[in-house]
Amino acid sequence: MKGVKILCVVILLVLCGYSAQGQVADSVDVLDYDIFVDLSAGKPFVGEAVVTMNLMRPCANISLQLAGTADSVEVNGTRLASPTLSALPTSGIAVGQSFDVHVWYHCNGYVESGGWGGMHFDSDMSYNLGVGFDADPHVMGRAFFPCRDNFTDKATYTLRVKAKTGWTAECGGMLQSRILNADSTESSVWRIAQQTPTYLVSVSQAAWKRIYDSIPSLYDTYPATYGYLHYNSTRVRQAFAELDSVVPMFERCFGPYRWGRIGYIATNKGSMEHVNNIGLAKQAISLAEAGQSTIAHELGHAWFGNLVTCETEEDMWINEGGASFTSEVAMEAVKGREASDDYYQRTLEEVLRTTHVTDAGYRPLSPMPHDYTYGSTVYKKGWMVWHSLRGYLGEEVFYSALQRLMNSCAFGNIDSYRLRDSLSLYTGVDLTDFFDFHVFSPGFVDYHVDLIPGDHPAVNIRQQTVGTTATPRGSMVPVTIFGTDGTTMKGYFQEGTSTLDVQYDVAFCVLDYNCEFSDAATLGILDLTDYAGLQTLPTEHMKVRMDHNIRSQKFYAEHHMAPAMGEMPEGVVRRANRYWMLRGTWTENDSLKGYFRFVRGAASSSSYPNLDRGFYTKAATADSLGLFYRANGSDSWHLVSRTREGDANEGWMVAQNILPGEYTLAVVDFENLSIDTPHPSFNTTLFPNPLSKGQPLTIEVGTEMPFTVTIVDTDGRTVWHRDGCHNGQKLDLQLPKGTYIVTIENKQISIQSKLIQL
Repeated sequence: MKGVKILCVVILLVLCGYSAQGQVADSVDVLDYDIFVDLSAGKPFVGEAVVTMNLMRPCANISLQLAGTADSVEVNGTRLASPTLSALPTSGIAVGQSFDVHVWYHCNGYVESGGWGGMHFDSDMSYNLGVGFDADPHVMGRAFFPCRDNFTDKATYTLRVKAKTGWTAECGGMLQSRILNADSTESSVWRIAQQTPTYLVSVSQAAWKRIYDSIPSLYDTYPATYGYLHYNSTRVRQAFAELDSVVPMFERCFGPYRWGRIGYIATNKGSMEHVNNIGLAKQAISLAEAGQSTIAHELGHAWFGNLVTCETEEDMWINEGGASFTSEVAMEAVKGREASDDYYQRTLEEVLRTTHVTDAGYRPLSPMPHDYTYGSTVYKKGWMVWHSLRGYLGEEVFYSALQRLMNSCAFGNIDSYRLRDSLSLYTGVDLTDFFDFHVFSPGFVDYHVDLIPGDHPAVNIRQQTVGTTATPRGSMVPVTIFGTDGTTMKGYFQEGTSTLDVQYDVAFCVLDYNCEFSDAATLGILDLTDYAGLQTLPTEHMKVRMDHNIRSQKFYAEHHMAPAMGEMPEGVVRRANRYWMLRGTWTENDSLKGYFRFVRGAASSSSYPNLDRGFYTKAATADSLGLFYRANGSDSWHLVSRTREGDANEGWMVAQNILPGEYTLAVVDFENLSIDTPHPSFNTTLFPNPLSKGQPLTIEVGTEMPFTVTIVDTDGRTVWHRDGCHNGQKLDLQLPKGTYIVTIENKQISIQSKLIQL
């Protein structure tokens, strides 16, 4: 972190205080909408709207947007000869004067081409979804009322809705009245008193079943309404029960809930954060993690998006990344920090593996092109950046600053630059470098950390970037140092070598043990004292098998989605786009067997598509894969295994005896692979080598335990195999002339060497 640079406080105060009174430079500012929609006949439906606005600057005319037809229009009481909304005359209206546009209209239920956003009329319900993923612009208030359809022109609303016979309405705002008409239709009135953009206003009708609830929290007790059709009340109550913990947590972190009422309605199509009336895909009414995540995400928009709104779609990460981050905060509220860290790491793994594929490349969060406004980069990488901001600033400072932001910018808009400057002001930390890399540049940073033991132990950090040419500056990397006696020390280090001030013997270190920073790595931890057998680290893409419990041991696996550093042996055609860093103090005597996942390209059948995209391609055979190891950053890479399990598309490279250090995969031309350095602690010799026809082969290896010898040719075919071989034993091979790979394995060793048969 860096201290705040000297900034112009006056300018910052203007930026941070940017609110509904400021808005963007525009010809008019809408003050209020009074909207009547008659949904009783389905579609087409008719409506009437009075739009009250203030003229901000001289202009000849203004416009409103509507996905329908204006039947009649009045401007300040004067009926227009032609009911057009594209050029509403403002002659005779003074700057600063308020005036009304009165529109009578009808609509046919517009839905965007992608079938998501718009005004839906299903057989069992009618409802709007206020954004269109494929629409331009994305905001879609215009799907059911004439409006200034953008993110910045916020207003208040009165909604008057007539529902179908036997159906009833649920809408945005607070219910003012509900009556049953003589024709058995229902009329209801709703009021949104807070400044709200058009896309967050909602109407719906159905034969709703409702649960009325209340949620006590830090600032108030909020009434809650859950509208549904297809489930029983027990399931619905269970699905929303976690809000009792989530709402107080959100208020502790982000400040008071400002909307008076919490409401959800089930939809057939999708979820949308409408004020007071969240549209929730009906399958999300569930106790499953995905359902609970969606419930929390949409409520999180009450702060990220609804209260403080991105100024344009190019900064949608503020809304959607922020709301996605709140689902992690909700997980912490309900299940604790360990569960939320696991949830975050599973998402980080997915982001590192797939987001650049689904969004056609690594992209900055801002400015985001129109076609990717609602892509994985915005939602999930945006989440990662909010998470990293929390770690970068520390929780207390971060949440305090967010509460100040929510208060000073309440019901207003903000862009990424003002967000940066506001948070810098509120925290006393200059966030320029952080935003330059994590928001305004694509890609990720990967930190390679080595512990240098000795009389003056040190931490050495090297960094490389993935998907960007930008260079992160000023980063302080969290590293936890473990001593041989179990003592731990956490420190923050910059790139380069830093001497440690410790009073104990250091053993190893772990990068980002507390999940503070979204770099290009995930961390998995196994307790080797729990039980013997096979254990899996899914986000690290490896498994470990133990034959017996290991006393007082933990196993730390960092999985880095970046190429391994250092020169590879001659014969390596292509290294993987990732590597493992294994940390701990176990030894070869503990006999840990390691399994390292590989996936061919974008294999859609895999649970982890794109894991090895660009590395393990269709042109590469499974027999060309090799597993390489080095003890640390100053060591040389060498082949340790060609053994694999699974099929050619997905499986595991297996090493019989893994050790602390680095592992990576490579596609190898084994015929031209240079002779390997043996695995540490074992000196292995094959002689004679080359081997003349008829000569026996002698293997000398630094263990007296029996071992297995497997010999494969350059096509990966096993041509000789024997169990129970011994050190110094002469083996009669009788192989054809050629080049072979000899694998020697037991519980202690897994070694491969090249053999030439003359």
